[in-house]
Amino acid sequence: MNDLAKLASGLTGFLKTAHSEKVAIDLLQHSDDKEAIVLYTAVQTLYGLSFLDWEPETLWLSLIRDKKIDLPVEARHKLQAAIALIVNPSFYWDNLVFQQTVQAFSGIVNNPEGLQEAHPLHMCWAVYEASILRSLDPDEPIIPDFDVDVQSYTAVCLQRAGFVYPPNQLLYAEEALTSLYPKESLELKHQVKEAWEKQPKEIEGLREQVFTEDPLPLQLHKLAGCYLYVNDTAVSVANTLLTLKV
Repeated sequence: MNDLAKLASGLTGFLKTAHSEKVAIDLLQHSDDKEAIVLYTAVQTLYGLSFLDWEPETLWLSLIRDKKIDLPVEARHKLQAAIALIVNPSFYWDNLVFQQTVQAFSGIVNNPEGLQEAHPLHMCWAVYEASILRSLDPDEPIIPDFDVDVQSYTAVCLQRAGFVYPPNQLLYAEEALTSLYPKESLELKHQVKEAWEKQPKEIEGLREQVFTEDPLPLQLHKLAGCYLYVNDTAVSVANTLLTLKV
């Protein structure tokens, strides 16, 4: 388990204090830029694990009644998606749930009219964040394999964004993504895979590296962008969660 997952797991069992309750309330009152795992941990700090069995309206009304917190719709969607991942992780086998969860975690209000394409950066973070939330399941903290439907959906989104090889978090879609390209593209895919595996992952060095517009460097630039996005978001979340313990 990575450091952020260890931190989140540690926070689920700690005793509520006056400090942690105050911080949790502040996090929920300023929820606009907070990730789902932060909102989930803040609510868990206030109510323990009992809220996992509540209807959504019970949670919203309890926050209003008890703490004078009226969560905006984006924060409500993030929390609902986080709770769903713990209670029923269909994120891993239902491509519509996967899409809606990715959008919720990214603060995008879902359009129920049809299937929408998810941004690769958002998919990477959602898969990473989902793995942390699954580790908090009090009954069965396992991470299911991604079903073929989610693999296919992810691959289509990646192909439309110009990826020939998936970012680290989306490697489950590698075979599906490869199948969307002609055989002539296989050589570039192999080059990208080999070059990315050899690419130093030191954060500041990767951030400062200049990639040219040639096919191989351009693909590495896409992968580096996803890597940095997940890293930066995880660092931000970890720093925010630490405020509950200080």
